[in-house]
Amino acid sequence: MSAVRSDAQWVAGQEHDDIVTIGDPLLKQRSRPIRDVAAAKHLLDRMVGRLRDLNGAGLAAPQIGELVAAVVVEVRKTDVFPDRPESPLIVMVNPEIIEASQETEEDWEGCFSVPGLMGRVPRHHQIKVRYVSPDGSSHEASYEGYLARVMQHEIDHLAAVEFVDRMTSMQTLTSVRNYLRFYHPQSA
Repeated sequence: MSAVRSDAQWVAGQEHDDIVTIGDPLLKQRSRPIRDVAAAKHLLDRMVGRLRDLNGAGLAAPQIGELVAAVVVEVRKTDVFPDRPESPLIVMVNPEIIEASQETEEDWEGCFSVPGLMGRVPRHHQIKVRYVSPDGSSHEASYEGYLARVMQHEIDHLAAVEFVDRMTSMQTLTSVRNYLRFYHPQSA
């Protein structure tokens, strides 16, 4: 996988018409479990396509206006996040974190539902997630580091939580452009 450009609209703080953004009451509602995984195939495919169009690391169903428990994650290096470890596509239906390490790490996060802004968020270093895959089979898998961060961020959306709700200090809230200017690894 090679580095791709981060979505220019997100960097500039511009909303996408098809992404639900902070302040919309829909993001403050809990997602319903998906009962029929086969019937959700079209939604899951749409989520994967949209995630790849945006060059993001993850996307939750509520972000595209669907209040159901589904997330897609595929981490690629981008110009904004050139050092993050990459991950192949993971599609999760009804994911739930069943274990989390005591150890936490604080790092930068952004979100398509909060265009143009980033902040430092503490997350568990390691988690175990139970979920159903698109073929209907049940799984338990452990994730650590950056991938665990992305999973927690996306699963939070299902519980009506945005990353800004998890920030311990609003002092770190910054525009993506100022992140790139002052805090980005290449700016040092």
